[in-house]
Formats: sequence, structure tokens, C-alpha cells
Amino acid sequence: MTQPALDDTGPKQSREANVGGYRRFLEVCRAGEADFRLTPSAEPTSYARCFGVFGLHLIGETATLDAARDRLVEALRHDLWQARTAAGDGVPRDKAWRQLLCFTLSALALLGGLDEDPLRDLVEEQLPSDLETELHRTGAPAGRAQSGNQAMFLAIFLLHARDRLGRDTTADLELWLRLHRQSMNRFGFWGPEAGPTHLHFQNGYHQYEVFEYLDADNPAEQSALRSVASLADPLGHFAPYPGGGGCFDYDAVFVLTPGGKAPEDEALRALLRRTADSIAAEQQQDGGFCESLRVRPRRTGLPGFAERLASARNPALLKERLRYAVTLQRSKHDRIHTHWSRYQRRWGESNLWDSWFRMLTLARIEAAFEPKRAGRWGFIDYPGIGWHPTLRDRVRRS
Repeated sequence: MTQPALDDTGPKQSREANVGGYRRFLEVCRAGEADFRLTPSAEPTSYARCFGVFGLHLIGETATLDAARDRLVEALRHDLWQARTAAGDGVPRDKAWRQLLCFTLSALALLGGLDEDPLRDLVEEQLPSDLETELHRTGAPAGRAQSGNQAMFLAIFLLHARDRLGRDTTADLELWLRLHRQSMNRFGFWGPEAGPTHLHFQNGYHQYEVFEYLDADNPAEQSALRSVASLADPLGHFAPYPGGGGCFDYDAVFVLTPGGKAPEDEALRALLRRTADSIAAEQQQDGGFCESLRVRPRRTGLPGFAERLASARNPALLKERLRYAVTLQRSKHDRIHTHWSRYQRRWGESNLWDSWFRMLTLARIEAAFEPKRAGRWGFIDYPGIGWHPTLRDRVRRS
């Protein structure tokens, strides 16, 4: 793809080229009117359907979504209820189920499906009777791996109940914020005071989503910016392995653009430009994006792993990067396994998840430097991944 040019304000990536390629890739992954595959080689799944809907909405393909709206809404609800039935009699609280529920809520919200059916039963059973106990059970105040996801899920359920089910969850939302503020470490996240590490921001990003949605004060915001910036590689990627990663890079960019705006610090602005340049240039010929182009083949990734180790500025970070460097050399990690699909994708294989996150990263950076362009992107007007502060501003202006 064409390398974007820069000016003194922000990146000027070829939006049309990136969007056009992404549109083609979405079409290749589509399997009928209401189904999508994670990759062209994968089977259709409910997760991939959500990623496909998010992607089409992000690039303004509203006509495509409108044409398939009824079938998409029907399929989203059907697969969600089928998954809930398969989960059994107990209330499922695992990441896979809660993630599917939140993704489906977001997809239904942008399709207008929640107005007809807000999925009351599925959301209400997720509301904790004791929020503080539940947050500690997930390990969120201690920064346990994947606890950030769970903390965000709980906040989404509370917000959904407040806004769509007529329940007053104000006290629990205030408690959620208070507990997280009280347990922040010196890096602006949660977890051990040794670091900063990639886990700090990759896990804590999820709580930052909630802070931003609630327009809540974050006393450690500047500490978080400095911490995240210190973890970048020379290309502006933020993963502990070379070539970045869909989650790592978006999570980092989210934190580096508080309130959806570019920071005043010129070094941080330059870092964001570099990130946008690298991502835009890494779009593949099929129009999609992958997890990383520099982990496989192994010989190609070795210089990047060496850089990641050499640039580690504290023992905890060195240990984290060394663990990734050693573990990812094993043949069992030649492919990436997730609960989104039985098919295990290659590191360099284009897929709907990384493609959506890469395009969302480009959109976030462009909107940060040029807020007037935010309206050109289809952010999701529902709490969680894909929401943007300019959606709040539009409501205030209307």
C-alpha cells in the first residue's frame, strides 16, 4: 500500500487506499448474507460475524448493512442464545461467553436491534449482587492477566442495565470507578509496581475504555502516557514481540490519545505518526491485516526479538519479553489459536479481528489529530471497544 505522507499535525495516510483494500477483504471473508469467516480459510462463526459488522460500519458501508440488517440481527440473536444454551444451567462468567455477549450487544446496537429486544435476561443474569467482591474475584484491582476484560464487561453490563433496562446502577458505576482509582499503580494501570510492562497497558486498556465512556477523571493519565510510550519499538509498534499486534497496538494508541485527542507532547505526537505510518504500510495485498509480519518465519523475526530484548529498560520488562521470545519459538506457536474460530491462523495471515483493530487504530489516530474527520469513521455508539468521545459530542450538539 502507499506510504502516507506527514505534515506538522498528524499522519496523512492514504485513507482511501486503506479503506478500499479493507472493503475488499471484508467481502472475501463474507459467507452469505449474514455470515463471516475469521479468515477466508476459516469456518463462519458468531465472533467473525460481529467483526464483519463492525468493519463495515467503521468504513461507512451502511447500505450493505441495511440490506442485510434483518438477517444479521436474526443471526446474531440466534447464535447468542444457542451459545447460552450450550453453556448450561449455571450463569457463565468466562471470558469467551462475556466477550461474545458484549460483541453481540455492540453489533445489535449499531444495527438498531437492541431497540426491539435489549436481551434483558442475558444481561441481568450477569449483573453482580456484590460488585466489589466480583471485581476482586476477577483479579482486576491486582492487575491479573485478562482481568481488565472482565472489569470492562461488568461495566458494560451495568451501563446497559442503566441505559436500556431502566435500572439504577449509578452506585455500582461509582464504586467501579472508585475501586479502580484506589488500586492504580505508579504507571497508571493495575498490577505490580515493577515495570512498566506490556501487560500493564494491554490489560489495563479495558478499564481506560470505561473511564473514557464515563468521561471520568483519571489522576494517573500522564503517568500512563509516559509508561506506554516507553514500550514502543522503532516502528511504533507496542507488542513484546516484533511487528506489533492488533490488540497491543490499538490498546497503546487508545491510552496515548486520552479523550480521543492527540497529546501536546511533540515526542508522543511523532510516535503516533510513526505508528500510523507503519500500520498503513503493513496492509496486505488482500486488503487485510495480520497479527504480525515479523514473528514468522523465525529467521525474519530474530532481529526484532533482539531489539525487544535490548531495549528493555527494567528487569520486569526484560523478563516479559524474554518469555515471549523463548515461548514463541516453539512449533506449537506457528499458528494462533483463539476461541473465535476452530481454524488456527498464521501470524502473517490476514483476518477480520486484526484488520478491524488495525483500521480502528488508524481511525483513532486520524480523529486525534483532525477531530473534524472523526465523522468519516463509523465508531460504535455503545460502551466498549469501538466507541469514541466524538459520539458524545454529537449528542450534545444535536
